[in-house]
Amino acid sequence: MAEAGEATGEPITAEMRAAAEALGWDEGLLDRALEWGYNPGTLVSALSARLTPDQATDFLDREPIKPDLTWMDAPTEWGVRAEQADPEMGLTVGDIMVGSYGEIPDLWTDRTEIARGSNPQEGQEDMGYTIFEKAVVWTDSVADLYERAIRDRWAPATDLGWRSLEALPDDIEHAICQVMTEHSERAYAEATVLGRWLPEISYGFVEMKLFMGSVIYDLARHAEAFRKRALANGGGLGLQAPTDLIRGATESRSYPELLAYLFVQDSAFLTFFRAAGDIAQNQLERDLYALVAADRERLMQYQVERFDSYLQAMPDRREEQQRYLGKAEVRLAREWNDPAVREPLVLLLGGGREHAAAGEAALHALRRRQVEEYLANLDRAGFVRARLHSGLANYLEEPEPATA
Repeated sequence: MAEAGEATGEPITAEMRAAAEALGWDEGLLDRALEWGYNPGTLVSALSARLTPDQATDFLDREPIKPDLTWMDAPTEWGVRAEQADPEMGLTVGDIMVGSYGEIPDLWTDRTEIARGSNPQEGQEDMGYTIFEKAVVWTDSVADLYERAIRDRWAPATDLGWRSLEALPDDIEHAICQVMTEHSERAYAEATVLGRWLPEISYGFVEMKLFMGSVIYDLARHAEAFRKRALANGGGLGLQAPTDLIRGATESRSYPELLAYLFVQDSAFLTFFRAAGDIAQNQLERDLYALVAADRERLMQYQVERFDSYLQAMPDRREEQQRYLGKAEVRLAREWNDPAVREPLVLLLGGGREHAAAGEAALHALRRRQVEEYLANLDRAGFVRARLHSGLANYLEEPEPATA
């Protein structure tokens, strides 16, 4: 088909009109289309596509879609320029919390996935969030904690010296593999329970959600690394770890209850990983425990600061927290007495089966340190336990000397 105006200089050629007539198009359709603003090239394309009369009418007998651009007039803060506070860290999440974009309301009321600071559109769907109070989840350090987590990430496959592992005595390898089995399972379980709560937290607290996403990733990496160590040196996985404490966390009805359970667990684990050099048999294990401890320190910082902020904002919830912590302490003490948890540590801390008494004493010292640091973490959060559960309080006493 000849291009429009090729023979006559008119926008619509006789050939185009003949083609339209042959297709059964309305006689004045081409002219009306020009009046609406369609260019002749579009008319040629429509004719070449052999549109039916109805299709041609639907397409050409109306004003063409024109750019709206009203979205450019959204009443948001404009002209913002975020600057790097620390050139070595680059442009961080904290750096972009500027102007109105950095204002975190005490109560977030939007139930959609609107980005904080953007202008809402009517009719957007409720996304099912249940947590809208800032004090329940927030601490001012979450943006920094997230950036540190991203900066300090490590990979079990390449950042640990797997080729350096050497054969160990059978009982020592068994004990190590049991410890690795336990902590691989525990890390995976905590990642899972936190992942279930992440969708409950409204999008207004996006920095906190980013940090919690990094925590879940950290825990998944820990589960991977511990599992790899169990399978990398001629051993294997051991007996399933007790699940009493994490089950209590899983059954929590609210985020503050969940975090109370995890406060007890996270504090105990952080102390353990800091001290785990005493049970490490080689440099790989020392490196593994140190890397896990560094990740756990960020999580414990969030736990302490969030608990402090929560109690200041909602002081009437203190007694409730006493109850939650008490229930978690019962479960932790029960798990510490499980043979699959206690006996491998006795063996490793003592240096073998023949040094059980020394191992028992060293384990009591470790448990004492865990309890003391747990209470110290609560103190940092401005919280004093009304009555520490006896199963933990007993570790604060000196053990009775072993009898011959």
